[in-house]
Amino acid sequence: MKKDFKIAKQEMKEKCAPYQTYQIYIGIPIYGVAVYVLSFLNVTLGNTGILILIITILGNKSASKLTLLSKRKYVAPILMYITNALVILFVIPIIIEISNGGTGDIVLGLANLIALPVQIVAFIFFFITANDIKKAYPDMKQVSTEARQEYLSLKREAKID
Repeated sequence: MKKDFKIAKQEMKEKCAPYQTYQIYIGIPIYGVAVYVLSFLNVTLGNTGILILIITILGNKSASKLTLLSKRKYVAPILMYITNALVILFVIPIIIEISNGGTGDIVLGLANLIALPVQIVAFIFFFITANDIKKAYPDMKQVSTEARQEYLSLKREAKID
């Protein structure tokens, strides 16, 4: 019984992977756009960049397991990594400018002029890849739901016995 439970759990993970990856690849650009809109409304959210980076890493990891997708699935995460690397590179000049008595606004503006277009292109590629996932796995939501229900029924049976 325990072996069946482990097999069902592994099957559920494999069958749910396309839908979870699709949700991540749709969610990242939506979350990013929401953060930009909120920043224009002077609402500050701490650590959003780190959160987007972590979700991007998780999405990249799960997308790499999907064999029916083209290599284009790696473009959006790589662009997000480049954006984060650019921002890290601009931290040093900002610190130097602030230590010299400046405000750091010039370097911060320059960083945004460079990083923002790269991030917008990354968001576009996230949507393109999500569309590719939807085309490659057209019934992913139904398969995911069925696999989850099968796993939960086996889990309930294991608790009863």
